[in-house]
Amino acid sequence: MNDICALCGEEGGIETVHKKKAFKIRGEHIDIDYEAFRCNKCGEEFINSKSEDDPLARVYRIYRKRHNMLQPEEIKGLRKKYGLTQSELSRVLGWGAVTLSRYENGSLQDKTHDRQLKLLREPQILLEWIRESSEAMGGQRRESLIHSLQKLVRDEHPIERYLEEYFVHDEQSIFTGFKPFSMDKFFNAIFYFCRGGTLKTVINKLLFYADFKHFKEYTTCITGAQYIHLDYGPVPEHYEIYLGKLANEGAIEINEIYYSEDVVGQKYTTIEEPLLTIFSDKELITLAKVKDYFKGFSATAIKKFSHEERGYEETSYRQPISYEYASFLKI
Repeated sequence: MNDICALCGEEGGIETVHKKKAFKIRGEHIDIDYEAFRCNKCGEEFINSKSEDDPLARVYRIYRKRHNMLQPEEIKGLRKKYGLTQSELSRVLGWGAVTLSRYENGSLQDKTHDRQLKLLREPQILLEWIRESSEAMGGQRRESLIHSLQKLVRDEHPIERYLEEYFVHDEQSIFTGFKPFSMDKFFNAIFYFCRGGTLKTVINKLLFYADFKHFKEYTTCITGAQYIHLDYGPVPEHYEIYLGKLANEGAIEINEIYYSEDVVGQKYTTIEEPLLTIFSDKELITLAKVKDYFKGFSATAIKKFSHEERGYEETSYRQPISYEYASFLKI
């Protein structure tokens, strides 16, 4: 700190004073001690806002820590991890041009934006966002990022790599709702439907109805999953593999329900809360509508209900069910 008053411009007479102040940030009071400067010529006090001891910056850091929010250097680190510029990431996130820059430079972020930024910890989610936001960047740059993110996902998540290589359909067709399969949306839809415990038969039907109802209303599905005809009704292809993965990782708990000596059901209960922010508002509404519609249905009732769907009636065992049948859906 030089010896010139920042307010009156006079030289000499600048002294350091120790202060204590209660800051009010979004309704919360945060007390901190900090250093300020007093000019003996004009009597005014001021702080050096560019100093590491800037009290407001410290208060913001305390607030972020209390609420488990990302610090500025963490936000910047996530962006740089993927080699994105501020402008590129802002467009992918759908933010204004200066918003991300302000957060990286110390402004206190919006809590909704913070949740969105935290999702960037998973390269799979950023990969899906870039795939879905074709207008966010040029074609060559977009393809380059998709390629590097795919490699990062494979390197960081070997189980997801296995699933993608052997079970996920890359092509987008009427059997996938013209949408790439989103493993994150698929898993989080399962978490959403498993709150409070749900039978396996019911889970598979809820997923089917959520995707097909959304396609019926918006000509695009939610997860990009392909559904096939099995004896118990329409189910996501390879559903046993996906449910097994979640169970092995401890994300869902499985309990057996005994109806009789010979009849046993499996009840799935979510341990991991769904990340609802990865769904659009319309997708969340569809998930809620489907869950509410079938809330009084037993496994037998929802199975019988699904057997009467035209898409099930006009397909045979293990045959994929086209999303064209969504227009005939009973809900």
